[in-house]
Amino acid sequence: MSDPKLWWDGLPLVTKTFFGGMFGVTVLANFGILPPMMLILDFDLVWRRFQVWRLFTCVFFGGKLGFPFLTWLYFLYSYSLRLEQEHFSRRTADYIYACLIIWVVLLGIGYVFDLMLINVPMILAVVYIWSSANQELIVNFWFGITFQAMYFPWVLLAFGILTGQSNGMPELMGIFAGHCYFFMKTKYPRDFGGPDFLETPQFLRNLFPEEERDRARSFGVPPSARQPANDGAPRFGGWGQGRRLGD
Repeated sequence: MSDPKLWWDGLPLVTKTFFGGMFGVTVLANFGILPPMMLILDFDLVWRRFQVWRLFTCVFFGGKLGFPFLTWLYFLYSYSLRLEQEHFSRRTADYIYACLIIWVVLLGIGYVFDLMLINVPMILAVVYIWSSANQELIVNFWFGITFQAMYFPWVLLAFGILTGQSNGMPELMGIFAGHCYFFMKTKYPRDFGGPDFLETPQFLRNLFPEEERDRARSFGVPPSARQPANDGAPRFGGWGQGRRLGD
């Protein structure tokens, strides 16, 4: 990333939108340019005053600037980038639809539990989908801890609780939302022979008519010939880097 412009221009659409939106909105809110109380999720104001932007800004506003925010921003960038470059490669419409499904699920959870922000659950959902798609990868975490990728979301849940950064509820909500998508999109059709209820709408394919490939690939079953992608993600102390079993 020696040239920031080249790095930015090289980011795929969804990851660029997530990363740029979360960083930009959070920084602007912390410097008083955007009023934080206008960014949080408040369904009463959405219904009564038609402040519909809150349904979107609650995803991008990360609260107070600090180490926890930067950590989550890194996880968002790293694993969204990997998903978009590998499992959703040339399938931008499919990745957008996956994020929309997760967003709707999280809004429903936010309504039930009266949440103000859903940015951390959204990031956990992205990590959960990546972990489900790479279950046998070995993830290197802090202090030399290694484990299979399928456990990564739960490690982040435990890490947040042990460090006092979270009570665990945002992480659990993200895991639930990610699992809803993974189950309905992959596990239910593959393991139970059910229909694919989450087929990407045609209008999204028309908006993002990129060449599709590997449509038959199921999450958690990586192709035998695929090599680990050099996704250009920054490495901070080896957090969450993956390698295959036997490497």
